[in-house]
Amino acid sequence: MGNRTNLESWAGRERLCFVERAAWWTGEVNRSDLAGVFGISPAQASSDLQAYQELNPGALAYNMSRKCYEGQEGMGCVLHKPCLGEAVGMFLEGGGPVGTMARGDGAAGNVGVVAMPVREPKPVVARRVFLAVKRGQRMRVRYWSVNSGTSKWRWIVPHALAHDGYRWHTRAWCEEREGFRDFVLARMERADWPVFNDDGSPVTTPLKDAEWEEWVTLVLRPSSALEETKRKAIELDYGMVGGKLRYRVRRAMLRYAADHLRLTLPGMGALPVHLEVE
Repeated sequence: MGNRTNLESWAGRERLCFVERAAWWTGEVNRSDLAGVFGISPAQASSDLQAYQELNPGALAYNMSRKCYEGQEGMGCVLHKPCLGEAVGMFLEGGGPVGTMARGDGAAGNVGVVAMPVREPKPVVARRVFLAVKRGQRMRVRYWSVNSGTSKWRWIVPHALAHDGYRWHTRAWCEEREGFRDFVLARMERADWPVFNDDGSPVTTPLKDAEWEEWVTLVLRPSSALEETKRKAIELDYGMVGGKLRYRVRRAMLRYAADHLRLTLPGMGALPVHLEVE
């Protein structure tokens, strides 16, 4: 009774999730795997394996010669949604969480990634912007702008954080421009400590950030310029249903989404080779 796996406990469920992941991705799992990862007794590991078989009948079969449980070809997952990036981090040499792999050279073992330049804000800047967003405060930042080619102090009221896939931005009210703007955190040379109103109340902006609040759905399809076999390849690559992909994004982040998809939206010039907007 003492070794019975408790599915209601976080620890028990995590161990069974490990059983499922290992069986699904590596094709096998045994007691020593569980004992090594979680530091549990062989008896508890046996109980966990038995509990998983009861939870997902037919998913595992014991191989007497190899002394391990093997994930069957028709196995389905009941405790997690399989994710390749997660599997790479857990089970392949040279892996690690996808977000951290991109910071290395991707040369170890049998995992390779394109190492992108790190575009991180200064920790002290990131902390102060985070606090301003969290607590509803205004702050002064020394900002270097590519568009205007200027560097100066600005008073802003950050209300949200956004990641465009490469770097962090804050969506903030710019008191000088009297409008909402995206500010790249890495371009903030300095940031003063955020402040409340004089009476200690949170800072409010004159307007609502309509572009941040509004969600838009792009309906994408393979470019009509592609031949049929290439269109089919694009449909498979993007997981399209009925030859289309619906992609939901905040309007304020629409350009960043377009950049990632190598997509040119109407009014932005020529359409790309692979995708077009319906």
